Amino acid sequence: MNMRAIIKRSVALTCAYYLFDDWRARRRLANGRLETSSGARHAELDIDASLDYVERVYGDYLAYGGVKHFSGSVAEIGPGDSFAVALRCLGGGAKHVHAIDRWVSERDAEAQRRIYSALAERNNLGHLFDGAPGEDTIRGLTYHAGQPAETFFRTCGLSFDAILSRAVMEHLYDPLAALDDMAACLAPGGIMIHRIDLRDHGMFAGHHPLTLLTLGDGLHRRMTRGAGRPNRVLINAYRDWLTRSGLSGKLTVSRLAGIAEEIEPAPWAALDKSATSRAVACVRAIRPRLTAQFKAMADEDLAVAGLVLVARKNNT
Repeated sequence: MNMRAIIKRSVALTCAYYLFDDWRARRRLANGRLETSSGARHAELDIDASLDYVERVYGDYLAYGGVKHFSGSVAEIGPGDSFAVALRCLGGGAKHVHAIDRWVSERDAEAQRRIYSALAERNNLGHLFDGAPGEDTIRGLTYHAGQPAETFFRTCGLSFDAILSRAVMEHLYDPLAALDDMAACLAPGGIMIHRIDLRDHGMFAGHHPLTLLTLGDGLHRRMTRGAGRPNRVLINAYRDWLTRSGLSGKLTVSRLAGIAEEIEPAPWAALDKSATSRAVACVRAIRPRLTAQFKAMADEDLAVAGLVLVARKNNT
């Protein structure tokens, strides 16, 4: 058994590892090193799998928002190692896409060219490139590398017709404040769509899926403040934010605690009862070990491991 496997067997040793790793991440940021292997979704996919993933993400955004296409100015937070979703937005009618990322995901320029070329051929998008397809030739795209969402929307001075993210909000240090800034940047009638993964992203693989919620705030903060690991902002906080935001919108559940499979986003009351019962049982098994702030939460809220937040600004 290798050392990493030994560490993973112990919650205490795992926490010690993440404390050290977060210190390394903060040093990298302080030295201006933005590269990361996180978010490199396409690195291990063949061209067909990459195209299927892009079409699924783009299609999800349209379905969640109940729209046929995006227009005007779009912000995509956390594009990772490809601007293919941005390209689909531009091909669908968006005039400009701003891609915003705290980090710069490792990418293979040649592999990306193949993705863009195939996507352009499939969807007749060749007119969106200045020359041969590549991330540097996409018309209407601005890449804001090294720009955290928490500060970008507060300082950019821009207005957006749509703000999109997938598996990003859980990595922000203060997602609720960032949502306030995004709401302020929405144009009248503008929409924001965030798919949020509330799991621990493998931090405590092999342990209870809610182990992250058993840690004290100080320890959790020291483990995550530099590396951007999950922030423990759960569905109750997003629900409260939506209520006070002044925007019209909804929250739907996309994952349940202790259940590996994704589910079609739906309100809690519309979910399969056997699945929600299993998720609630998962919560109750660990409830005595949770910290006070999470013990105070309802079983149903703790059982939500993923959600979709859709919010729209009124036209007036």
